Amino acid sequence: MNQLTAIVDGKRCTMLTSNSIEEAERSCRDRVGERFQGFAPIPTATKARAKWAEYRAKAISRDDLEAWLEEQGGDEQEIRAMFNEMRGA
Repeated sequence: MNQLTAIVDGKRCTMLTSNSIEEAERSCRDRVGERFQGFAPIPTATKARAKWAEYRAKAISRDDLEAWLEEQGGDEQEIRAMFNEMRGA
């Protein structure tokens, strides 16, 4: 379960989701339309947990996961360490 902070009409709203961040954004747009202004900055750990959950659910391939990791730039090693911890849990 991931906790995100959605910005709706300039106000912060807490959202709990087990979906990917992309699906959560689509859901917010479906619910509140143009009033949805996006999410507050998402912590690296939250992004990593969400992407790991997609991988474990076989929603994305290992190659997709590796490509996403490379896009993370300086956070890649930190995220790999998180993945290693999640793998052991």
